[in-house]
Amino acid sequence: MDPGLDESVRQIVEARKTLTFLEDLPGARMPATVADAYRMQNAAVERWDDKVVGWKVGATAKQVQERFGISMPIYGPIFEKTVVQSPAVLLAQGFHHLIVESEFAFRFGENLPARSAPYSRSEIVAAVDVLAPAFEIVSPRFKMTVPGKILQAVADFGNNGGAVLGPFFDQWRELDLPSHAVKLFAGGTLRQEGKGAATLGDPVIVLEWFVNTFRAQGSSIARGAFVLTGTMTGLHTAEIGQQVTADFGNLGKVEITFV
Repeated sequence: MDPGLDESVRQIVEARKTLTFLEDLPGARMPATVADAYRMQNAAVERWDDKVVGWKVGATAKQVQERFGISMPIYGPIFEKTVVQSPAVLLAQGFHHLIVESEFAFRFGENLPARSAPYSRSEIVAAVDVLAPAFEIVSPRFKMTVPGKILQAVADFGNNGGAVLGPFFDQWRELDLPSHAVKLFAGGTLRQEGKGAATLGDPVIVLEWFVNTFRAQGSSIARGAFVLTGTMTGLHTAEIGQQVTADFGNLGKVEITFV
């Protein structure tokens, strides 16, 4: 890796470790290509002392892609120590940002090893054992993520800070996920409503994209890993002491409070 990019990785990892903020990376240390950004992400993962247990997929709404000038989603790792069950009470001082997104979490009950041929939708669906309502905690190490800097976000662990998982549901194949409604409440007040179709038209399409993107890179997905497929209710910053709830109807609720 270019020494400038390697220095950026070091700074990102150190900022996550010390909970300090970074300004934008200087041009010479900014990834110029998607491949560079993921090489930096992989290097950051190798230097982070925790196990990857899942992934987040972001920029799954067309308007978000247009805003950031990209034509595909991005992904990032989620680490074991940052995953908690709902209802969650977390220390605000443990995060750079307190941004939450309401998402579906698909957990794999079978391994999906790397191979040359793409996985079909039916193979991917068959490999998933349960679905859960979830929050992604979006917590970039930078003061903000702005249009034109999406590759910086990829390098920065995909902007992920953690995840909160709600109850697991094993009859999820019977659901019409594109039309499935989600309501986000903050302090008991409805903030936004959305549906599964907000994520590339269907959360399973997002899952297909991730699995086959990962496969094409020669990477495998292990049994027990999960994937978050993108927000259905936008990005919302939680206030300290305020309970934030995403109501997924018959799938249950996911709750988080930062203190």
